[in-house]
Amino acid sequence: MENKYDKIKSFLMEEALKPESRLKMPTVQELMRKFGASQSPVCRAIRDLEKEGVVRCRRGSGMVSCGAAAKMEENHPEREFGAGNTVLFLRIDYFAESLWNMEHTLLSYARQLKLSIINYRMDQSADVIAIIRYVMNLHTLRGIVMESGPETKSDEVIEFLNTLPFPVVLLNSSNIYESAGANVTTLCADSEQAGRLCVEALHRAGHTRIGYIRNEPECDLTRLRQQGINAAAGECGVTVINFPSTIKAWESSAAAAEKITAARLGEIRAERLTALIYFSGIGALAGRRVLHQAGIRVPDEVSVISEDGGSLLALVCPAATVVASDYLQPCRDALDIILGKQPAPGIRRYPYTLIERESIRHL
Repeated sequence: MENKYDKIKSFLMEEALKPESRLKMPTVQELMRKFGASQSPVCRAIRDLEKEGVVRCRRGSGMVSCGAAAKMEENHPEREFGAGNTVLFLRIDYFAESLWNMEHTLLSYARQLKLSIINYRMDQSADVIAIIRYVMNLHTLRGIVMESGPETKSDEVIEFLNTLPFPVVLLNSSNIYESAGANVTTLCADSEQAGRLCVEALHRAGHTRIGYIRNEPECDLTRLRQQGINAAAGECGVTVINFPSTIKAWESSAAAAEKITAARLGEIRAERLTALIYFSGIGALAGRRVLHQAGIRVPDEVSVISEDGGSLLALVCPAATVVASDYLQPCRDALDIILGKQPAPGIRRYPYTLIERESIRHL
């Protein structure tokens, strides 16, 4: 049975993975109340985690996580945790809160596992093969975690990844690669389920005429989202009108949503749509701005639902109803797969949950 020290330490390790831990973690007094513990085991757990580099205590502002400190010196990452414990993290250099949160969680968990991380941010012109070869010439890698956006990776890249002598995890992948080898794992959200949840939530609220705005580039996840929307619409007897568009791989999803919504205002009115589904949360915010400027009130005249897009969606008025997928677990799974702590599943999809707020009106 775990004693109070072990429980407190385990709890703080979990808390350190959350993005908000960069700013604030529970105080000593809060931990004492939560676990019914004296000050001694609480302070001991904090002190030991500080020695391990999981948290740090700042005079006057309390305890925070050390995720940011997991960015190793690129030339000599082995100095901290030893050769053979280095993972290359290829992160998409794109403006999105979800990507920042995943980066924090992965770096924090790597520090708990005593893994060194080479954190490389890729722009749209990045040569993935050249980057990996360059790093492999300098370091002995345990594996690679690669964020994978909507731009489809070439057959050449996938074939190269298949030849690597260590695990490769495609994190938050927008595409499924059937030719990926046994060493390549794809972790992605269950986009088809997200589409179903959106339609079902609107149907329960009495909506029968819905528009769908795909404000992201076409990829496997957007196609699966469309399949989920269509399947749920058929089962619920709901009419869904799709507003097709061409969006480039690195185009702003907010700008795309703004453009599509503005171009389709006439159809939204003519078709008497009572609800809109946006693919992404930032797209829903941009679309809501266009609706507001056109005199269409949310949710009084048009309800809006989307995938979660970060903390702002809970703060706008009316607060946004969203479907959200867990970003903490895939980051943990990615490193656990590389370390062999769990088997490589090939493809793993993570479920969504509905978060009901204020942007859907019940008819």
